[in-house]
Amino acid sequence: MEEFHHDLKAAHGFKKGSKGRAGKGGGRRAVGEENLSFEVKSLLGEANQSYGLGNLNKALDLVKKVIQIEAGVYSAWKLLGEIFKEKNEKHKCLLAWLTAAHAKPKDWELWLICARMSLDQYGPDKQNYRDQAIYCYNRAIRANPDNIDAIYDRSLLYKENGQLNKAAEGFIALYRLLPNDMTILREIAALYIELHRIPDAIEYYTRSVQFFMTTGNPDKVFGWSELNIMVELYMMSHQWVEAIKTLKSVGRWLYGRAEEMYWDKLEDDREWDSTDVRRRAVREYVPASFDAVTYSLPLELRVKLGVCRIKLDDKVEAMVHFEHLSEVDSVEYYDLFQEVGDSLCEAKAYEEAIQYYSHVVEGNQYLDRKLWFNMATCYKALNQVEDAEDCYATVLEAYPKDTDAMMELASIYEVSGRKPEALELVNEVIALRKDKDKAAGKSNAPAAPEAEPSGNDPMAFFPNQPARRRTRKSHPGALTAEQRAEMNARKTEQTLVKYRKLEYLRADMEAGEPGVVKDWLDTAGELVDDFRNTKALFPSERGKAFKGFVSTAQRRAKAKGDKERLERMQHRLEESLTFEDDQPDTLEDATKFRGLDFDTWLYIFMQYALCLAKHDNYLDAYDVCSVAKEANVFYLSKKKMFTIWTTWLACAIWVHDSESCSTISRWFMSTYQFQTEAYSLFVVFHNNANQKFLLRQIKIMDESISGKKRTNAASLTNVDEHGREYKPERLDTSLLMLYGHILASGKSYLSALNYYTRVYTICPNNPMVLLSISLAYLHRSMQRQCENRHIQALQAITFLFEYYDARVASGETEESSTTEQERAKAEMRQETEFNVARSFHHLGLAHLAISYYQRCLEISDEWMDKGGIGGDLKWEAAYMLEMIYITSGNPQAAMEVAERWLVI
Repeated sequence: MEEFHHDLKAAHGFKKGSKGRAGKGGGRRAVGEENLSFEVKSLLGEANQSYGLGNLNKALDLVKKVIQIEAGVYSAWKLLGEIFKEKNEKHKCLLAWLTAAHAKPKDWELWLICARMSLDQYGPDKQNYRDQAIYCYNRAIRANPDNIDAIYDRSLLYKENGQLNKAAEGFIALYRLLPNDMTILREIAALYIELHRIPDAIEYYTRSVQFFMTTGNPDKVFGWSELNIMVELYMMSHQWVEAIKTLKSVGRWLYGRAEEMYWDKLEDDREWDSTDVRRRAVREYVPASFDAVTYSLPLELRVKLGVCRIKLDDKVEAMVHFEHLSEVDSVEYYDLFQEVGDSLCEAKAYEEAIQYYSHVVEGNQYLDRKLWFNMATCYKALNQVEDAEDCYATVLEAYPKDTDAMMELASIYEVSGRKPEALELVNEVIALRKDKDKAAGKSNAPAAPEAEPSGNDPMAFFPNQPARRRTRKSHPGALTAEQRAEMNARKTEQTLVKYRKLEYLRADMEAGEPGVVKDWLDTAGELVDDFRNTKALFPSERGKAFKGFVSTAQRRAKAKGDKERLERMQHRLEESLTFEDDQPDTLEDATKFRGLDFDTWLYIFMQYALCLAKHDNYLDAYDVCSVAKEANVFYLSKKKMFTIWTTWLACAIWVHDSESCSTISRWFMSTYQFQTEAYSLFVVFHNNANQKFLLRQIKIMDESISGKKRTNAASLTNVDEHGREYKPERLDTSLLMLYGHILASGKSYLSALNYYTRVYTICPNNPMVLLSISLAYLHRSMQRQCENRHIQALQAITFLFEYYDARVASGETEESSTTEQERAKAEMRQETEFNVARSFHHLGLAHLAISYYQRCLEISDEWMDKGGIGGDLKWEAAYMLEMIYITSGNPQAAMEVAERWLVI
């Protein structure tokens, strides 16, 4: 009943009560609530009533009044869209609902409606509305990150839009939400093929196979079509042996014969023969142990198995598989016949290839240019010139301007003595190519201005206005080579002058004089901008070594094309096709830029970044470091990259940007993987957001040491100057302890103990390890879900006293010691006494804790006249002791402790 009254109040515009939040303040407004004025509420009520009665015009006027009073009212824009929808004004409805969605960004359902309306109403062919739909899907996913339909539809749009990387990222996100979903996996594979990332696609399919083999495949989610795709991926990457192994092992598993692994020892494919004649020769084979159907393959996979055998020069075994095509209709399976013909043609088995190609011609109603060219190649290899001529003539009937077919036919005419016909074809080819060159020249000319792009609809929220293609053209003011050299020399001299100025101002800049700092920053900024605007220093491929400075135009040479076979008919031709080749200028010294070596440029960059962080905008300092790390002259040097990231970290530390410090320290952990110093650095800045990152590091460490594959492990990223990967030979205790601390800070004490105890097996006497284990057991014993808290507490006390003994013993290794060494021993003893006292106090054993707290105070007393000890815990111990006395009803003792130790 109470909830009903809350809803009733909300329906009349009253704010809902903060049910269940007593003593916590009002908190955030519930979703859907709007803090509106009385006038707006009244108008909205009238508008809703008019809309409900079908008086759309009156409702429209009332809603417009609401929007004039307060433009950001979600319900007003939503109602406006409903009104336009009833009026069949879909343009305006969409715009109104887009505005409503912006007023209430968390309404992911409305964003999805807007996305689908953008496509349904205007069609997917209009680029502007496709971009608008993508925007709406982005907002819907931001509001509801796990919305599978939105992610799927957006990924398809990205794919149609040609944004393949973003489409792949979307399907990867879907795969994480729906692991081992074969529909999504097929989309990922198709995209990765386009992106030339076939090994990654293979990895996804391999994981799925391993998953289904381990957990079972009851619904046949992974079937023959998935195996077909997987084998096709291996074949695309030319991994013929892996393709065969995968096809045979997975096919055997799909049939339920996974235990028959002895077939893998054989070099042939007798396992999949249509009869068991060859199978009976295998000793382990037991006839009739499985149904005969389980030794057959789907035709598509059998053809792929044969193609792989052809690629491995095993023609005999391949033909065994190809013969199965004689049992099927060539019209229905013409694509398989062509695949076999292509593989045989590449293997130079021309007679067999022609047999299969002839079936394709009968079965395929469309003319395939590649098919007829391959057939002509086979006929020419078999000296069947007339048949080859017919093939090229057939291509020309369908494609009259196919110059390749013309040239091949001309060569046949020349060989057969029909030179006039050959010359006629060659002249036609020359004319066609000249026309093509002219057309290409016109296409590079500036386009005439258009009144309005066809895809630009003024009613779209995001009108598409494609940028015009910029074309290079010569002009009277273009620089000659001498002028360009003179200009470069002048810029070099200016750079050297500015650098000398930086050196002159450096001392005063480091002293922090404001005027000098500004002058130094301005000068250094000009040098950095000149460097970062030089495209030769930032090529698109970072892995490409720096080769010097050459203009873009000089880098790009015109294509030469294929060698002309017209040379066979030189006595009949006076013309020839020539191809110009631009020669690049001589490169400058690849170790300098503007007269300064790259070490000096790096020094300028880093000094500039540090000065910006200290005296100007730290975000600009980050930008300078980011630009520096992208330059190839720095990126390919591990030492320079270390300098850049160290400077970046120094800037973040200077401005107390802990989040950036944590992010930057991850680079050190990745680059200097399994090196203790990198993890020690990360300890200073870490946050729990890096938990998964560290877990992946531990998995790859375990994988490298044990040799056993770990799921979702990181990659080995620590390489030397020769590119060799560094593989750890023993466990890194710092990494394990760091991950254990993160788990413990998240109250996952049992999980933390798994990693603490791994370190304990390596370092059983390390005080830090012992204390961490003790605290993990101690805090676990206090948790509500602990099943046996007494044994947990006992374990905690056991390791606590081991810590006590180890810590005290570490300070007593030397018989004779100085005063400073004795002071250090006292610090260690006080630390152990306090930690033991605090542990007993935490367990509620106050009578045991008192004596340890008192020892802390005695140690402090002992060293008071000797200069004290570092990190003195007397105040903490006295405060805890006072609390024990107060809670136990002894205020007199508490007063004595406070007056002696806590009163200044």
